Amino acid sequence: MKKTFKITDRNIFEGEKANPQNCAIAKAIKKEMKSKIQDVSVLPSHVTLRIDNKMFIAEMPKYGSDFIKRFDHGQAVNNFKLNLNFKKGYALV
Repeated sequence: MKKTFKITDRNIFEGEKANPQNCAIAKAIKKEMKSKIQDVSVLPSHVTLRIDNKMFIAEMPKYGSDFIKRFDHGQAVNNFKLNLNFKKGYALV
């Protein structure tokens, strides 16, 4: 499942640093997927979603990892589009 998420200035403003479930990227995913997802977790290495009690994992691209590191350290970040390719049924960790 390929998805593109727009990380907006509002997501950045409302996102919480070092919070995988409520960071700027997690907020953008929650907004886009609305009630479809049960859980989301965003890490510099990958994104995990739970939809209908099934796990979906996507590897985080380098530009996403760089954004997370800057955001978590309180550095300036810009809005951007994040392309993720989710695979079903396994975990990277």
